[in-house]
Amino acid sequence: MDPVTHVAAGVLISQLLPGPARGWSALAGVGFGLLPDIDYFLIFSDRLAFIRHHRGFTHSLLAMVLFALLGAGLGRVLGGPRWFRPLFFIGLAVLASHLLLDLSTSYGTQILFPFSRKHFTLDWLFIIDPYLTALLLAGAVAALWSTAWGRQVGTILLAAAGVYFLLCGCYHQQALSLARQAFPEAPFLGRAACSPMRRHTLTVPWQVFPAESAAFTIAALPQPFSCRRWQLVAADGSEVQQAFVQLPYFAFETRTETPLVHHLPVNPGCRVPEAAYRPPEDLQVQVWTGLPAPDLTGHPETQEILDQYLEFARFPLLRRVEPREAGQLLEWLDLRFSVPGRAFPFVLQLRLDAASRVQHWRLGRCGEDGR
Repeated sequence: MDPVTHVAAGVLISQLLPGPARGWSALAGVGFGLLPDIDYFLIFSDRLAFIRHHRGFTHSLLAMVLFALLGAGLGRVLGGPRWFRPLFFIGLAVLASHLLLDLSTSYGTQILFPFSRKHFTLDWLFIIDPYLTALLLAGAVAALWSTAWGRQVGTILLAAAGVYFLLCGCYHQQALSLARQAFPEAPFLGRAACSPMRRHTLTVPWQVFPAESAAFTIAALPQPFSCRRWQLVAADGSEVQQAFVQLPYFAFETRTETPLVHHLPVNPGCRVPEAAYRPPEDLQVQVWTGLPAPDLTGHPETQEILDQYLEFARFPLLRRVEPREAGQLLEWLDLRFSVPGRAFPFVLQLRLDAASRVQHWRLGRCGEDGR
């Protein structure tokens, strides 16, 4: 989630638990709310290191305990022994909220690091959710505003945020059920073996990736500005099918009929094609077919860059292979972050010489001369 949401949650939680003076508790809430994201500064050194390590150790269960102890120890220095215990529990609660909020997005969080580098995600919330942020921010302001009624209002708004969070989870389950009906596995069978792309698997209640053994995966990924809008994705490694759906307000009954699906070919560019959010009974499916990748196993540096990207990417697609003077240009994108009409983020571009050695690589929103 975004820093504003983490800060709002941290301040609100700090005001609802026993602690030092309100100001010190709020400052602790801000610090604990932002502390796991110190790994964001990796982006200024190496973007591959960023996608490999962001939401790694600092977002793990082990770091949660260590950071809480660190903050409580600092509080002991500033305010004496009486500050250690309350700040430790404030730290645990705020850091746990940070991990839970990040787990709810589709980016992936390595909560078991360093024992496992697997990414876990609930796929419940988009990376920025103004409704959740508004509830938490209003609760934090109320809790800071008044000692008489602020905590009661803050508690109510925190509970409302929790209800909204669970509501998003309910819609996610409905979207995932719809995806299973819209994307039967049978059309994908027989194509996975020829794919050069990394494949993933789905486990309940978490999405876990990567996993090389799964040949077919289905996901429902949140979209911005509405908990009823979802991206439905199915992939077998060589082909990705994608649809955008808007669920009805009351979508909590299991569907029995198969939705009508229209398949649309896609010319992959630097932007996601414009697409309307369709009702569940009338989906339009965009079919993405990856280009065959060249063999790079004999070039360790090139392969290492690609492997790190594929470890991060959930639905990777090689969209461009172009000959260039004395070499070629390769470009991968990750369909996980698709929003209709928006540019793809996290696009990997490799410029190779005639011997497939890396001349230049770039990770960003699009190729420098992308179309």
